[in-house]
Amino acid sequence: MSEEALNLLKKIQQTNFAEYDMLLYLDTHEDDKKAFKLLQSLSAKKKALIAEYEDKFGPLMQSAIPEQDSFNWLDNPWPWEKEGNK
Repeated sequence: MSEEALNLLKKIQQTNFAEYDMLLYLDTHEDDKKAFKLLQSLSAKKKALIAEYEDKFGPLMQSAIPEQDSFNWLDNPWPWEKEGNK
């Protein structure tokens, strides 16, 4: 996997963690409008990062396949395949 792909995946994971953390916070602070705005911002950022990753490297999840031009879920090497670990 390329360095760029790994960096994008890391950004997606970090944003996903922050988004989930805000969801947990809002469970007990539902009137915090600033936190809700931050949640919306994180959600939009994660969506944009996932779209960028999928544009460059293919679908990240199987649920993204119908949005692709072709069925290419299996085109890339699996992580355990030798060429997938470069």
